[in-house]
Order: sequence, then structure tokens, then C-alpha cells
Amino acid sequence: MNPHVAVVILNWNGWQDTLQCLDSLALQRYPNASLIVVDNASTDGSKDRIVKWSDNGGKEWVRRQFVIDASAPERLSLDVLSHGDFVYIQSEVNGGFAAGNNLGIRVALEYQAIYVWVLNNDTEVHPSALDALVMRAEEDPAIGMCGSILIYHDSRSQIQACGGVSFNHWRAKGKQVGHGLDPDSAQLSAALRTPLSYIAGASLLARSKMILDIGVIEERYFLYFEEIDWSMRAKSWKLAVAPNSIVFHKEGASIGTASRGRRSALSQYYLNRNVLLFYARFHKLLLPIAIARVVRELLHQLKKRDRKLLHATWRALIDGMLLRNGRIDLE
Repeated sequence: MNPHVAVVILNWNGWQDTLQCLDSLALQRYPNASLIVVDNASTDGSKDRIVKWSDNGGKEWVRRQFVIDASAPERLSLDVLSHGDFVYIQSEVNGGFAAGNNLGIRVALEYQAIYVWVLNNDTEVHPSALDALVMRAEEDPAIGMCGSILIYHDSRSQIQACGGVSFNHWRAKGKQVGHGLDPDSAQLSAALRTPLSYIAGASLLARSKMILDIGVIEERYFLYFEEIDWSMRAKSWKLAVAPNSIVFHKEGASIGTASRGRRSALSQYYLNRNVLLFYARFHKLLLPIAIARVVRELLHQLKKRDRKLLHATWRALIDGMLLRNGRIDLE
């Protein structure tokens, strides 16, 4: 028996990436999945293009389509989600990564999905990616979250992360496990044995029982640190990686998150503010370590004379120490 999986994809002004992601999902070999696309108040005409996908790239996959408004939610005309269901949810506000995904997660839970696959819209997935995730999760009912092998979309010989990140709480710094390795490298097996602090949100299969146990994704961060917060609350559940689940990631397409290039000011802000919010929530006694990390970053940007990132880091330091959360405007 193949447990039902609801794939939740968050879109924000990125319909081109989202359609490519959906096209790859339509080729999945897993026989029991539904798709839930949540739009975070896009202004680029995303809704029309994504809803019409079922008439084009998804025409042979979609069996039933539902379009709902998050501001006036209505029950879908079904009892449970079934293979080939395509649900589009329109949000009137951009509540960030967690709030947007949570809209889809709640629908998945209400209509009895056994697993929820949180998947970035800037990904394209191997046809057996979901098969491998479910197979790994089904090996142990204690597995709450399972990740994929993330490979750079533009560099298929370079791994971004083997499932997720190992976070050093004494340095307030995380490291993507297996970053830079060739997928065929002999070192991959060693990387897969590295304990993970959290699963990367670009491809995260979550067991519905775990979500019902610990709650949905924390929304106060807006962007970044949601995954490690979720994992901290899931201490009684195991984290795992499916080595045969391959996901190609464009990385940070919407907000400028690239680990191989210069960050955007918004990315810089949320990374530095949220490390302070995370420590204030889970590691109060270690909060000075997080503050020191942000101060070091501030000095680094001062030395580089990068005014935009310097301003973003300074604002992050102040807001983080004052425990300001949610969405901000840097202008």
C-alpha cells in the first residue's frame, strides 16, 4: 500500500519556476500523491498561469482541480485527497515561508494525507524522488522528517546538501552536510552518516502524525530558521535522509539566498535577525554567542564597505535583540 502524500509548493512571483517544478512532479512514479500550490499574494499574474497548468503540462496527471481563497476558506468537495488532485490556494497576504506552507499543510492534514512533502518551487525532481522519500520514511515509524539529496540545478556534479544541515550551537553557525561533493563521490556515504540538526526545507517529507504531535511550522521568522525550529520541537522524532531521492535546486531564486554568491539585503537581514530570535526561544543562556556572531558579520560588512548589507545587518541586530519578528521593510 502506498500512503497518500500531499506535495505543498509555495509560490511568490515565481510562476515560471513553479510550472517547471509541477512539470517534473507530473512525471513522478509514485502512484498516490496530490499537489497543493499556495500563492503568497503574487503580483505577477501567477494565479492564472498556475491554475491553467492542469490544461497544459498537468493535463494527463490532474484528475480533479480545486481553487480556494485563504481569506474565505471553504471545504473542498471531497472526503480525502486522492491521487491526481490539484489544489490551488490564494493567499491575500505574503506571510512568509512558514505561513504560506502552513496553509497547504493544514489542507493536507484536514483531508487525511499521511505525509506532507514541503517542496520549494525552484526545484525540479527526479521521477523517483518521492518514491525514495516514502520508502525511507516507511522503514521506521519514528521518522518524523526525511530529506533528499539536493543538487545544484545549474551544476549537476555538485551537491548542495545531503538532506539538510548540521548546526553548531556553540558557534551559531550551520553547515550543509555534503556541500560541494560530487553525487558519485566515495565520500557521499560518510556524509550520509553525519547527524543532522534539521532537514532543509527545499525538500522535506513530514509525517502527518508528527505535525499533529508538535504543530505546524513556526511563523514568527518569516524566512529562515523555520526548519531548525521545527526540528527542535520534534525531539521525540527521528530525522532521516533518502539517498535515492534526488532534487535539483535552483537555490534562493525569489529572494537572493544563494550560498555561492552575494546575498540580497533581505536575505542578510532575516538570517541575522532570526538567529537571535531562535536563540532567545531555545537557547537563552547561549544568546550572547548568537549576538557575537551577528556583530562579527556587522564588522565584516563594515570592512567590505557594503552599505546595503551593513544596514541590513545593523537593523537585524537591533530588531533581533528587541525580539521583533515577522515581515519587515528595509526601505
